[in-house]
Amino acid sequence: MSSPTPPEAAPAPLPWDGYLTGPENALAHASALALARGEAAGVSPLVVFGPSGVGKSRLLEGLVGEWLTRRPGASVAHLSAESFASACAAATDRPGGWVELRDRFRSLGLFVLEDVHALERAPLALAELAPTLDALADAGASVAVSAREGPGQWRGWPPRLVNRLVGGLAVRIEPPRLATRRRYLLDRARARGVALAADAVDLLAGAADGFRPLDGWLARLTLTARLERRPIDRPLAAATLADDLGTLPGLDPDPSTVAPVTVDQIARAVAERFGVSPRDLRSGSRRTSLTVPRHLAMYLARDLTTLSFSAIGAYFGGRDPATVRHACQAAASRIAADPSLASAAAAVTLRWQKGGGEA
Repeated sequence: MSSPTPPEAAPAPLPWDGYLTGPENALAHASALALARGEAAGVSPLVVFGPSGVGKSRLLEGLVGEWLTRRPGASVAHLSAESFASACAAATDRPGGWVELRDRFRSLGLFVLEDVHALERAPLALAELAPTLDALADAGASVAVSAREGPGQWRGWPPRLVNRLVGGLAVRIEPPRLATRRRYLLDRARARGVALAADAVDLLAGAADGFRPLDGWLARLTLTARLERRPIDRPLAAATLADDLGTLPGLDPDPSTVAPVTVDQIARAVAERFGVSPRDLRSGSRRTSLTVPRHLAMYLARDLTTLSFSAIGAYFGGRDPATVRHACQAAASRIAADPSLASAAAAVTLRWQKGGGEA
């Protein structure tokens, strides 16, 4: 009697399975491949930077996978900056801790550190990183890190560390364009085995400012569609994601609640009130003299227009929806506690009325 044939194991995923390349990330992808091939000269340290949700983590995952595919069993460390900081803090609490930590991180073939900007809050780890990178360079190892901003924006960092990181290649990943977001949605929907109506694809791709919200929205829509046994079309997407997307065009909103004011008009009014420029409000500056009016402008844009958090963030320098949501909450708290700010908010608001034009 012959024994049953065992089922074939599913093929292991390839390093770049599901990774979408386009003009926004082509250079970063090519740099990661070069590093994985061993072409470290002029590439390592590879600094990949860009706003949240553009695929930095997925790129570094692909790099690690490609590296291990070419070098099975190689010594690789792939961790977040917070994990590195925790390891440094733990090293101070036990005898021989620093020796163990340095043996662990200075004898690698590839060292990958995500969100390196988080080390600004961990001076001990920040000080340890520079000699770690020096030791790795001396050993011929390769290094890749991710950050929100390029090395030129790292104010107050140890010069030795900055010099080490700028000695390689710094590559920005741009936020995905509309066509890329559409491709990403269709690719992820195909992988999940679900169908997206064209109007739903247009709605979601137009509202998102990166890949991360698309993943979350698609997961929620897939579950909702299965529970309600209906297709994923624009009405389902608008109803399911109303809190994230806000009131959307083309869904027959009540005309009495639609404000004709634009986010640009609001920004100009707030900027005038605070003696700054609209460009200042859209900048990356974190000075209190700009963050307070910027948060107020975002809060009023959310209150007086039908724009989503994503659309408001896009106007204010490409900020992500979570940042805008936090800004609105911060502004609401300040208005409640600060009569002068409440007065400024009221003065700007009175220039428009819901459903009307400028006063």
